Amino acid sequence: MPTKRKIYFRTDAGPDIGYGHYIRSLALADMLKQDFDCTMFTQTPTEYQINEAKDVCPIVALPSDNTKFDKFLEYLHGDEIVVLDNYFFTTDYQKAIKAKGCKLVCIDDMHDKHYVADAVINHGAATLEDFDGEPYTRYCLGSEYALLRRPFLEHEEGKHEKGVYVVCFGGSDPYNLTAKYINLLVKTKKVSKIYAIVGDGYQYLDTIVHDPNIQVLKNQTAKQMATILQEAEAIICSASSICMEAMACGTKVYAGWYVENQKAGYEQAINEHRFLPLGNLIDDTTIPNETNLNPSIYDMEIINRFITIFKQL
Repeated sequence: MPTKRKIYFRTDAGPDIGYGHYIRSLALADMLKQDFDCTMFTQTPTEYQINEAKDVCPIVALPSDNTKFDKFLEYLHGDEIVVLDNYFFTTDYQKAIKAKGCKLVCIDDMHDKHYVADAVINHGAATLEDFDGEPYTRYCLGSEYALLRRPFLEHEEGKHEKGVYVVCFGGSDPYNLTAKYINLLVKTKKVSKIYAIVGDGYQYLDTIVHDPNIQVLKNQTAKQMATILQEAEAIICSASSICMEAMACGTKVYAGWYVENQKAGYEQAINEHRFLPLGNLIDDTTIPNETNLNPSIYDMEIINRFITIFKQL
């Protein structure tokens, strides 16, 4: 049997900086693991990160200080494909990886730097005109390249019970949007059950209304989240990965934004009638009335597209 090509994923996460980059990199590893030898490199992984990766790929722990950048380079021999996902990977760092002889893929949110990567993935609202790259750089843009974990692509059709809502704003939720939107739901909607999904960085458990119909769940796995989303009528969340995961499950989505890199994707999805608009989550205080939404645009072909791209590398 021929040796599988190595892919090294490099991203960081944690209670203070969130888990979004890590989860979507892990989603890509999960799509590719049958055809490639995948390894995740991340600084001081938490128990949650380790549990999420255990059925996907091994983890190599890096230091949490700036030595992590050079330390990762020491692992490279030149025959690997490297996937970078975080804002702090500069053009010079990309060049250092390319100088090793590696193929390079960058997962992008901000398109705020020059890319020397062989491929750039942005599953948001970006267009080719937004990027500054090399003539050889390939761009994988839009929902056809959504970085979704397998349970959200392979799920069965859900029941979506009336009155069941999910509220989820990431691992730390620094603005405590969880409590804010639980209170709004209780006041404005006919609610039978609320799942409040939080992470290990959430510090406001005592602010959530004590009610037997409100269940607080911490650090849910992809499979657990997919099961919950198949039960729920709707989710209230930010315009981020959880939003796409919910749409893939056929769950009605109320979404807004609270950081700048969510805004473009939010506006595009609103224009395409993919979810119900909550606007600026920090400032706005209403939940809109329901309207007809366009169906999910995610399917299993996403996995085949990524396999094809990485085989071509």
